[in-house]
Parts: sequence; C-alpha cells; structure tokens
Amino acid sequence: MMNSAVHPAPATSLIRRATAADLPACAAIINEYMDAATSWLPRVIDHQAIEVMFGPDLLDRRTVFVAEDGGGIAGYLSMDHEAGFIHAIYLRPHARGMGLGKALLDAAKQARTQGFDLTVFEPNSDALRFYMREELVEVPQGRKEDTPEGVPTLLMRWSGGAQ
Repeated sequence: MMNSAVHPAPATSLIRRATAADLPACAAIINEYMDAATSWLPRVIDHQAIEVMFGPDLLDRRTVFVAEDGGGIAGYLSMDHEAGFIHAIYLRPHARGMGLGKALLDAAKQARTQGFDLTVFEPNSDALRFYMREELVEVPQGRKEDTPEGVPTLLMRWSGGAQ
C-alpha cells in the first residue's frame, strides 16, 4: 500500500480465504516487506521465525484472506477469529495501488461487521492514509511507543456497519 492512488482491482484478481498451501507465500510477502520495502522498520524476527509463524496451525487462530492476481498470491490479511484484531495486511510491491488492499479490507469488513482494530507503524504514512480513507479512525489512547521494533504504532478502529 505504498502508492496512495487507487485503481480498480485487476480483472484476474480474487480474494478468498487462505488454505495451508497459501501460508508460505504469505510468509514470503512479510519477509520481503521487512527486507526491502522500508528504511524505517528494522527486522526483529528472522526469516525462519516468520515462516514458523505461518504454519498450518495459524488457520486455527486466525482468519486469513489472500489476494490472487493471476500470478499467485499478491497479498494477505490476517485477523483473529474471535477478537477480530487485524494483525497484518501486506501486499507485494507490484500489487500496491491496484485496489487489492481495499478488497482485502472489504473482506475483513464483511467477515467482521461489528468492527475491528489494527495497528499501523506511525512512519507508514501511505498505510495510514489508506486506513483513514477506508473509514478507520485513530484511537487516541492507542498510540504505543515501546514496540519490539522501536517504531511507534497507532491503534486504528473500524466501528463496523453495513458494507
């Protein structure tokens, strides 16, 4: 979501629930993001630990949506089954600005009509603008300075509603 321009999702795109077979691609997306997409986000979890986090048991705890763009998994969104907290929404660089992030967030809104929370790294201004455009609001008392990455996060909330 580095590009704030919104374009229609490609005709070949598909948003669906992830299977265990999709999880290695999701781990690769977050690893690529940590390695190359930012200068402000230090890596605090190594590649292998990320891959372990994306084991098949993840689907027991979280709802994971994937975005396919004709060339494979282009992005994913991961949220708790019960609390609805969104832990991650990431896209491969080529998939940003094409509407796939919005489509993933729309899937979360449909799955969790009562609302959800997520955090965003404060320096990630593109993501922050995207979430605000998608009707998420900052929870003022939700700013956190002492993160493992050493980068402040903001708590964002979508209060729910008809989609």
